Amino acid sequence: MNWKIKAGIALLVVGALVGGVLAVLKIRSHSEVIVTLRITVTPEDQVDFVTGRGNSAQFKYLVGKQSEVKPVLAQKLSVKPVPHSALVEARISVLTKDEGRRYVEAFVETLQDLCGKQAQLALTEQSIR
Repeated sequence: MNWKIKAGIALLVVGALVGGVLAVLKIRSHSEVIVTLRITVTPEDQVDFVTGRGNSAQFKYLVGKQSEVKPVLAQKLSVKPVPHSALVEARISVLTKDEGRRYVEAFVETLQDLCGKQAQLALTEQSIR
């Protein structure tokens, strides 16, 4: 065999091994704890307003800072209205259950501060898994 072909095959094998190792490391470093919150919004017609505030960069920054969750994780927060109800559901992945508890503690208070008197919020349900 030509040395160029051997070198090419060797580079492919090394590239595949490096790619496999990086894929395994990325899977292991992925957040393992998922925090799910359901918040009741009063009055019900303010659900879209609260959802918008919850998805804002300002809110994500503030709640992340107060709960000491890494900014990269805090930016992955997803807030969605629950269809046909006065509920808003928020989900985020964090590294530990302790981070999850701190996030829950800061979440409703911070969101209520941003919403002001336009909407009243109450934590209905929480799950940290």
